[in-house]
Amino acid sequence: MKPALTRRPLRVPQHWHELPMGEWLAAEVQERLNAWCPMIFGYHLLKLGALSSELSCQCSSIRQQSALAPAGAQLALLGDLEQLPIRDGAIDACLLAHALDYAADPHQVLREVDRVLTADGWVLISGFNPHSLLGLGALLPGLRQRHPWHARLFAPERIRDWLELLGFELMYCEQFGFSSFTNHSRIHWWRENIGRQYFGYFASVYVLAARKRTIPLTPEHRERWVRKPVILPGLAGGGG
Repeated sequence: MKPALTRRPLRVPQHWHELPMGEWLAAEVQERLNAWCPMIFGYHLLKLGALSSELSCQCSSIRQQSALAPAGAQLALLGDLEQLPIRDGAIDACLLAHALDYAADPHQVLREVDRVLTADGWVLISGFNPHSLLGLGALLPGLRQRHPWHARLFAPERIRDWLELLGFELMYCEQFGFSSFTNHSRIHWWRENIGRQYFGYFASVYVLAARKRTIPLTPEHRERWVRKPVILPGLAGGGG
């Protein structure tokens, strides 16, 4: 298993059209956002990364929505995803559209998401699956330096494990896109239907939703912690 932290320079796409089949991919991710956003409530939604900023979360009742990335269009804030300039517990939902795929330290990005989310906040994540035709392309030298094979490609089960360690509960995960995503690739409806039904593990893209769970610590009754005396009054008789 490759380490999560990397020192190699990453070229982060600023627009969906920089990815092969990017418009189709954005539409598919958007379709799943439209299904899940109505279930998310609160006051503040934060889109992390340039690709996230180009997606709509208007189906959510959250009206205060902003985007943050080191660079890109349609941003409200410029900043590093590994050091969010936001106070603790201020955000109700975070969207990371392929942000972890292009993060040098995805662990730190998720720790920051955990820090800024409210107690029952949501995180929505999309990413590329290494166990797929797209993942096979990343092994080819001719494709390795191009999008999207240049990305980190973390498996959805690995993202789930990271989230569970932070106290998140996975609420939804769907995989789709049975394509190599080369310029000559096509998405065939019959292949998608069969693939999603029987071979979802090998799909090239996943979208998941997880909710932060904060378990309150209920203190024990004080009486249980009071040490009882070894000798009770009246039991110690005098000598005679």
